Amino acid sequence: MNSQDQNKFKELITVMSETYGEEFTPAKLKLWWNLFKPYPIETFEQALYAHIACPDAGMFSPKPANLMKFINGTSKDQQQLVEDRAEIAWACIEREISRIGSYGTLELEDKQAIAAVKAIGGWRALCMCTYDQLVWKKKEFVSSYDCYERTPLEALPSKLPGLIELSEHKAESQQGVKSLMDGLNEYRNRKGIEQK
Repeated sequence: MNSQDQNKFKELITVMSETYGEEFTPAKLKLWWNLFKPYPIETFEQALYAHIACPDAGMFSPKPANLMKFINGTSKDQQQLVEDRAEIAWACIEREISRIGSYGTLELEDKQAIAAVKAIGGWRALCMCTYDQLVWKKKEFVSSYDCYERTPLEALPSKLPGLIELSEHKAESQQGVKSLMDGLNEYRNRKGIEQK
C-alpha cells in the first residue's frame, strides 16, 4: 500500500470496528497500517472480508495474525509451498543429471536450488551418485533448499560449473600465469636484472 491507500485502509478499519464494536485508537491504527503496508490494499480488503465471512473465526474481532493467515496462509501452508518448490527444483536437477551430467554446467533460474546442490556436495558429486544414493540426496536437498529459501538471492550462486568449464578455467588460469611470468622475464631481460 502507499499513502494514497490510507483513506481506503481507514474505511476498512472503520467497517471492521463497527462490525465488531471495537474501537481503534490512533496507536492501534498506526500499528495495523505498518503491519499491512507491504501488501496491496485489495489484498488487505479480501483478507478482512474473508475473516468476517469465516464461520469459525468471523464471530470474533480479528487480530493481525488472523488476517495474515488469509494473506500468506498458515506456517504449515508456507512450509508446504517451500517443499513443493524444492520438489520441482529436484525434478529439474534430475533431468540435468541425465541431460548434461558432470561435464556440463548446472544453470537454473532457481538460485536456492543451485545453493542447495552445492551444500549437499556439489554438482560433480551429485552426478556420480547411484540411483539409491539420489533418494537420500533428495532428502538432503529439500532440507538445504528450505534453509536457502530465507537467504537473499544476491548471496546465492547462479550456476555450478561442470568439468568442461572447470578445465577451461584452469587452462585460462595457467595461461594467465604463464603470460605473467613471460612478461616478468622480458622486463628483467630489458633491464638487465639477473634471475635467481
